[in-house]
Amino acid sequence: MFNLDEIKKIGKNVGFFRFKKFDNNYLITNDIWKYCFLTEEEFNNFIKWELIEWEKYEELKEGWFIKLGNEEEYKLELAKKFAKKNKFLAFWPSLHIIVTTLRCNHKCQYCHAAVAPMTANELDMTEEIAKKVVDAIFYTSNPDLTIEFQGWEPLVNWGIVKYIIEYAETKATYLKKNLTFALVSNLTLMDDEKLEYLIEHNVWISTSLDGDEEIHNFNRTFTDGNSFEQVTYWIKKINNKYIERGVKQKVWALLTVTKKTLPKYKEVIDTYVNLWLDWIFLRSLNPYGFASVKLKELWYNVDEFIDFYIKSMDYILELNKKWINFREALSSIYLSKILTEYDPNYLDERSPCWACIGQVAYNYDWKIYSCDEGRMLGRMWDDNFLMTKIKDSWEETYKDMIESDTTKIMVQASTLDWLPWYNESVYKPYIWVCPIHSYKSTWNIIPNYSKDSKRYLDEKVLDYLFQNLRIKENKEIFEKWLGMENNVVTSQCETI
Repeated sequence: MFNLDEIKKIGKNVGFFRFKKFDNNYLITNDIWKYCFLTEEEFNNFIKWELIEWEKYEELKEGWFIKLGNEEEYKLELAKKFAKKNKFLAFWPSLHIIVTTLRCNHKCQYCHAAVAPMTANELDMTEEIAKKVVDAIFYTSNPDLTIEFQGWEPLVNWGIVKYIIEYAETKATYLKKNLTFALVSNLTLMDDEKLEYLIEHNVWISTSLDGDEEIHNFNRTFTDGNSFEQVTYWIKKINNKYIERGVKQKVWALLTVTKKTLPKYKEVIDTYVNLWLDWIFLRSLNPYGFASVKLKELWYNVDEFIDFYIKSMDYILELNKKWINFREALSSIYLSKILTEYDPNYLDERSPCWACIGQVAYNYDWKIYSCDEGRMLGRMWDDNFLMTKIKDSWEETYKDMIESDTTKIMVQASTLDWLPWYNESVYKPYIWVCPIHSYKSTWNIIPNYSKDSKRYLDEKVLDYLFQNLRIKENKEIFEKWLGMENNVVTSQCETI
């Protein structure tokens, strides 16, 4: 029988934690993202509050797993640390995605957006809509705004891209908002004049690079030329321009993994390294747009992707041991949560998720969606994630956005604290859920822990990272990725 007096006595000293058996040890974590590995003997001594080796005792104390002194002071300090880690909850949307057109000159195998042909001019955003979108964005409460031109190929509607940039810059100056621009483009419509304009207006440039020439051209169908040749040409040219101008950034190149990618992980990584890119983002397919129907050509199961991820990460660590400074982005996001005091605020990896309160997507046709994935489903004739339509008054637009049923249900469905098994997971401080992924996979926005393939993938990734954090040489590499040499954390971990 349990001794209630003994349990009460333990509770006075042992702080809240979650745990799992990890090999022959135990991994424990808490709500301020601290972690500790304990042997079975140490774990038993810890929960019984018996003799603990001094070095391990100090580690547990530093991780706030032990309550000492005044309990009210302990709770207050813990609350401050929790608030610091979750400061993003104090503000409304920071990322505002604008779809300036549905037209595109590519027809990618996995296209999440279901593109329209280049002749469909009626699917372009007009100046009238663009103005009202920018007005709505600047009425939101966040002092830091990012406008991202996304979706199909924004350079097709270049005039509207320029109009939005210049109108938004004027409003940012008048309203004293911090404004950042980002452009997601396949770069095949880039030219010197556009590039000069984008650099002059401090627009971050992002593109897709799916690996070597064979894989990239297979995944990203382009009938007007060689997509790989064009995108790599512009990556090199843009990065050289940055160096000439003293701009400390590079093109963000994003990888989407298809079945064809799996056996060629080395070739993919080598392509990135040879282009002098600093990192790669190992992204699995999402079940949207064309990707949802091309199962035979593109899809793989979760375990196949995990095998690909592990092989890729092992190879990246090998490269780092040869003094090649190259990192993986998803791992860096998790490592920032695990190792530093700062949340990188990557909108895809937090609870509640980014939808409605962190990211909003403005379609070309007056419609405002919960997020980029929400408007992708809208393109598939499913408007369940529509927040509202743009109104004549930006006050009315913003009010409708934050008070919409979509906003309320997305926050509820993506908050882990009330979701069974997610809240109990040792990885709860780090993982997230995507209601739209759940909806598309199971037709229920409330995720089912046992059937959630994304949750399974995230936990396997975290298993790999925690295993390698126990290897001194690999942990030092991870710390270097975050700028943690000599325990100094740079802003690098906040800009992924």
